[in-house]
Amino acid sequence: MLGTRTVRPPGPKGRWLVGNTLDYDRDRMAFLVRCRQEYGDVFSFDERTIVVLDPGLVHDLLTRTNDDFHSESVPLATRIDPERAAADAQAWMTARRKGWHGLNRAVAQAHAGRLRLLFEQTLAETRGETVDVLPVMERFAGLATADFCLGADADGMAEILTENVRAIEPLGGSSQLFPAWWPSRHIRRFLRAREGTLNAVTERIHRRRDKPPADHPQDLLDVLLAAGEPELTEQQVQLLLRGIMLAAFGVPATALTWLVWTLASRPDLHRRVAEEAAAWPGEEAPPLSALPQTEAVVKEVLRLWPPTWLIGRTARRGTTLGEWQLRPDDHVMFSPYLMHRDPRWWTDPDELTPDRWLDPARTPKRHTYIPFGAGPRVCVGTQLGMIQLCLAAHWLTRNHEIRPTTETCAPKFHDLLLPQGFRARFTPRTP
Repeated sequence: MLGTRTVRPPGPKGRWLVGNTLDYDRDRMAFLVRCRQEYGDVFSFDERTIVVLDPGLVHDLLTRTNDDFHSESVPLATRIDPERAAADAQAWMTARRKGWHGLNRAVAQAHAGRLRLLFEQTLAETRGETVDVLPVMERFAGLATADFCLGADADGMAEILTENVRAIEPLGGSSQLFPAWWPSRHIRRFLRAREGTLNAVTERIHRRRDKPPADHPQDLLDVLLAAGEPELTEQQVQLLLRGIMLAAFGVPATALTWLVWTLASRPDLHRRVAEEAAAWPGEEAPPLSALPQTEAVVKEVLRLWPPTWLIGRTARRGTTLGEWQLRPDDHVMFSPYLMHRDPRWWTDPDELTPDRWLDPARTPKRHTYIPFGAGPRVCVGTQLGMIQLCLAAHWLTRNHEIRPTTETCAPKFHDLLLPQGFRARFTPRTP
């Protein structure tokens, strides 16, 4: 129900013609912080966009996704057909439910076993030289994600995913959206990359279907093709694979770079993770239950530097959110970064304190920790991402030395929360 306030929340008036775009793009986080201080947890960015920083309202927004709201996924000013969006969302959710239900322990173990080889291969490619850490972790994330989804048919997919992400970056880095027909080399590159990714996924689906079915599923594609009645359509399989591979590429790579920076810059935390890694017997990948210290560090890194620092939803129909009335196609944005650092919800919010995750008495307030989102569209790479991050930290501290060559790592609020300027050398640990 509407309250006593106006149907639109207050917000900065902006400049003539350009509104708040220039001020926002000049320093995105400073702009949002200033608006929250002046207008509160809900404010208008422009006539069609509001920003919500109240945990309860954000949770409401996320749980109503696929019903009153749909997820934004294309960085273009494209008019969205609400019925088509609803149909695509239903196809996505059907495929995802079947995929999650089929991901048994054998599939996870098969992937974890291959994951270590991919991680060691990626670090070996640096040859002990000083490197920009983010592209190295992107390389690993691409290989790992393609392996999880496609297994033996993952050949070449890491490079295709890299091109897709590179094509999205210039569009995701701007608050201005342009239609698909706009004469821009960035838009043309994005459309080519999207088509190339869909074609590559489709070709691998056909390749797998031409083979006898596996006795035991080894990857997500095996699981999806073995799904029971009703059988998933090719479009459903294609949508889920492409969505997971893109979601589980940039986000884990960015998170892993922040994690490596934390281990390199905090010797005390590096020592805790390394001691836990050394205590694990054998070379098989440990379960997360055996890595409580590592998981606590990962969770705290995701709290301080959530890769998806700003997330959006679009109203499918006229509706309300809290006290505010929304029209069809109105946009709602929220920032996990700001919610994770709000002193109302967190003690010492700007401090890196993994112990907060080891003390049951310090359980976060509900809905204030959302590094992977929530609700029916919760990030499909959540489980995969946590496994990859924890195991990468385990193998990194167990088998390698991190030698940073930079003293700072500055955050860049782009489409993802990118770590800038972090360079280091990775060398094998001597017995």
